[in-house]
Amino acid sequence: MVASVLDIENLSIDVKIDKETFNVVKNLSLSIDEKQKYGIVGESGSGKSLTSLSVLNLLPDVLKLSEGNITFDKDLNLTSLSPKEMNKVRGKEISMIFQEPMTALDPLFTIEHQIKEVLRFHGEYTKKQMHEMIIDILTKVGFAKPDQLIKKYPHQLSGGMRQRIMIAMALICKPKLLIADEPTTALDVTIQAQILELMSDLTNDYGTSILLITHDLAVIAEVCERVAVMYAGTLVEEADVKELFNNPRHPYTKGLLQSVNSLGKRGKKLYSIPGNVPSPTEINKNGCRFASRCPHVMDICLTNEPPFIAVNSKHHSKCWLHKEEEV
Repeated sequence: MVASVLDIENLSIDVKIDKETFNVVKNLSLSIDEKQKYGIVGESGSGKSLTSLSVLNLLPDVLKLSEGNITFDKDLNLTSLSPKEMNKVRGKEISMIFQEPMTALDPLFTIEHQIKEVLRFHGEYTKKQMHEMIIDILTKVGFAKPDQLIKKYPHQLSGGMRQRIMIAMALICKPKLLIADEPTTALDVTIQAQILELMSDLTNDYGTSILLITHDLAVIAEVCERVAVMYAGTLVEEADVKELFNNPRHPYTKGLLQSVNSLGKRGKKLYSIPGNVPSPTEINKNGCRFASRCPHVMDICLTNEPPFIAVNSKHHSKCWLHKEEEV
């Protein structure tokens, strides 16, 4: 039986607006196995990035983790760790690649200095050992002349090169879990494909699990083995990637896939889901959060939140349409 590396149970994140509290993530549960590539997909405002930030205790001060547990490596409860204890986990056991590498890298320091900082913080190495480790990881992420590269500053590198530097920094301590938040958003299509292939190859080499956050279904199809679909702070569908693409069940998932499938069809109008993701103050607190945009909305959807229904043993959908199909 494959062990899980991360378990999120009933996670809820709140924000206070004008003295009233609103859920931005509600009762989210998911599990990532060892060496698994797991994706979370959804529109902007769905709570994807907030979920990933909560794992590393990096939520902004205006947000509060109000409920739930996050367990790492079977028995370490991340929600109960002190800041000092969390610092030992963050960057070593769990690493993160952020959306924009130019803002994540310090423009005042060389590439070598910035990667050395990771090693200094998480281990005790000699200067020679650190240099050898840096050259090795930069070679593995595809740099032909790492000895020259380490003397450069971030502004001297292209977007794709900076993103590979971020991947090298994230993997140099051989973490058990790599969180990648929209790692290819700012890159052109060719570089994007290279980065995704690189992440997949390196994590296979290190046995690292990936939690990939994206709005791009093509990226999910390329990299991931299992996927969760989020909408307005809730998990609406979860399945193996092939199952989800071949047999989507939730109306929101179907809408996302229809939007992609309508691209490139001459003479046909590009499909889009009507409306927008509601803000925290607009969310229906009692019923289904997708009800205002759903083509199949029923009376019960407006008043009762749907349960997470098992379509089969590895496929779940949060929709009243599937209540009679529940396994």
